[in-house]
Amino acid sequence: MNLGMQANIGQSQEQVIAPALLQSVKMLQKTSQELETAIKEEVEVNPLLEVDDGDFDDQEVPIDKDPEELDPRASESDTEFPEDIENMAQGSLDDTAEVDGSYLDGDSAADVNWDSYLGDGTSYDDAPFNDLNSASKDPDEDWDRPIKDVGKSLQEQLEDQLRFWNGTHELLDQLEACGVSEEYFRKLVLYLINSINDDGFLCDVNHDGADVMIVKSDDPYIEEIERVLRKELTLEKATLPVREAIHVLQSFKPTGIGARDQRECFLIQAYAIPNFPDLAIRILEEEYENLLQLRYAKIAKSLEVSADEVKTAVASLSRLRPHPGFQLSRSYSHIINADLKVVEKKGEFDVVCFKTKMQKSLRINQTYKAILTDPSASKQDKEYVKAQLLKATDLIKAVDNRFSTMELVMRAILKRQRGFFENGPAFLKPMILQDVADDVHMAVSTVQRATDQKYVETPYGLYELKQFFSTGIKQGSSPDAEELSAAHILDAIKTLIDEEDKSSPLSDQDISDELLKQGIKVARRTVAKYREKELKILPKNQRKR
Repeated sequence: MNLGMQANIGQSQEQVIAPALLQSVKMLQKTSQELETAIKEEVEVNPLLEVDDGDFDDQEVPIDKDPEELDPRASESDTEFPEDIENMAQGSLDDTAEVDGSYLDGDSAADVNWDSYLGDGTSYDDAPFNDLNSASKDPDEDWDRPIKDVGKSLQEQLEDQLRFWNGTHELLDQLEACGVSEEYFRKLVLYLINSINDDGFLCDVNHDGADVMIVKSDDPYIEEIERVLRKELTLEKATLPVREAIHVLQSFKPTGIGARDQRECFLIQAYAIPNFPDLAIRILEEEYENLLQLRYAKIAKSLEVSADEVKTAVASLSRLRPHPGFQLSRSYSHIINADLKVVEKKGEFDVVCFKTKMQKSLRINQTYKAILTDPSASKQDKEYVKAQLLKATDLIKAVDNRFSTMELVMRAILKRQRGFFENGPAFLKPMILQDVADDVHMAVSTVQRATDQKYVETPYGLYELKQFFSTGIKQGSSPDAEELSAAHILDAIKTLIDEEDKSSPLSDQDISDELLKQGIKVARRTVAKYREKELKILPKNQRKR
């Protein structure tokens, strides 16, 4: 029996993503700030890439460069992203009960702006009972200021903290006893970091809004983490490595990050604040549901304390931030720049791209390129120059493809949403990604990348491109019935709630009835869904003042 090495010839099929295509996809999904950073970094390391230092006028430029003239390879089309390659690239790029009638006396205690507080929470001024707490608050206390790191995502900034984390000898010994190395433990924490949503909460990474796809991992600790996130397993019953990985993440800044729900987020912050009122912590631990329902009298009775004590304790909760992720997330800290502009000329609309000086002056360094035809240059030098030239031309083509794709998509949006640009947001029509994808003959995922975190300047302000997409609701049963966009209905619901009598808020049925008077037919359950899921507005009983 021959067990030695043998050479065999065979045929097999495998899919390979072309580097130029992968580069184009990466550039397309970047924000304008991320694109600028990527270009700067490449210019610093690639001698074949340079920026013209000449003066430039306006930033509005047409897309007319032909980078294929720069490419030493055979001509390729990189502006289209086939659906199958899109799918391959995806992985490598990742990218009401009635309220108890008893309230505490006092205007401020009953006047809780939970809607604003839980809906945003980026400012202490939004917090309920902030005015009650201001007198007792230490003006020198600055325990958790927002951290701004422009250009880095929430996950990236948490990863930075993980790099500087040093475990105690006791913890490392306990992990070693479980057969877990420090390196592997860091990977568990990193997995948790990638399970954080924009609010800063841990969530099931396989939850897509309606269904949960169960992860079957060969790694028992990863599978256990998923069970904890799906709340199939309590943290107390989890193994030590999983418990400690979650605790390590929750020790990062800002305080409250990595909580599994709002209550835990508040408790993490309360435990971290020196001399935080014990009664306030008890309310969070034992009476959280009554707190959400504003049942202050029940809280006082249950905890056997006076109404005034409950009032003071609840006021201290204004020091807690409901969404710690907002303090680190890119969406909170970065400056929004328009990528496109819709201009009107003699009654006709046109699309203009914005390019920075660096983006529109990117070019090949001809001095280094000349080495390829220099007979005195060594083979090693020529190979190096050729490799860097290919990288440089790929980047220039990817940048140009990014703008041409965004312009193409924006023109398709303009064609379908002309009513918006002529008459305003109230005339926004229902439109989905597939509609534009069909118009521009591209994959839906390409259109999604071209609209996510890309902004256009319109006569009605700055809009993210994905805001032009919304589903619609038919206003009748006939095939020819008018269809209103969800965005239009959302705006109408928000206007009604903003203008309601806060002492007697509108119920979902009231809102449905009021919309019908405006000619908008929406069922009560649809109003409830839009109010809760899209607008993040609390129900009637929790908006009452």
